[in-house]
Amino acid sequence: MDILSGRKHKIAQMIERYLVKIEECIESFRKALLKYFEKGISREFDELIEKTHIAESLADDMRREIEINLYEKSMIPESRGDILGLLENTDRVLNKAQSVLYQIQTQFLQMPEFLKDDFKKLMDINIEAFKGVAKAIRKLFDDLKGVRDITNEIDKCESSSDRLEREIIKKIFQSDIDIGEKILLKEVVIETGNISDLSQTVGDRLNIITAKRLI
Repeated sequence: MDILSGRKHKIAQMIERYLVKIEECIESFRKALLKYFEKGISREFDELIEKTHIAESLADDMRREIEINLYEKSMIPESRGDILGLLENTDRVLNKAQSVLYQIQTQFLQMPEFLKDDFKKLMDINIEAFKGVAKAIRKLFDDLKGVRDITNEIDKCESSSDRLEREIIKKIFQSDIDIGEKILLKEVVIETGNISDLSQTVGDRLNIITAKRLI
């Protein structure tokens, strides 16, 4: 049995529900950062972090349920391995997004005004990369040739993120803020950029899965 043969398969339907939940998680991540840019460390920011955590935890539960079902079904081992690897790598992206919020929260990090616009751009680029992951996974079930177009867009996001990260870090160290604050800001910039790096890793795996099925 190959679950990538269509959307009607039970596992495919479970994966769709999982994708909806991870999109909910990344939307909560976006709202949390926007609230942080607006009000800094605040009650509203903390509440949105908790909302992100709840969505991530539910997505994690869904992923485990899919994994259990994969082992219970009579499946082509290669298909099972492909999906397991895909889910595990997608989960790492969610964990990274959540980690960025916790890093800001636990370190009481203050975002200087001169960095806010650039950091918003960095956030948007990395969220776009992650959204591409969900879109490409959906394409696996009905449009294999369309997967590559989306993973190419993820690659572009990753490259744009890398360039912007370097620009932001340069601005940080050209400023006159405290050296300790500079280091903390640099770390959160790099961690945010890791979202697109990890999304690209998922994209690479998607390309391999697609190539095997188009042969």
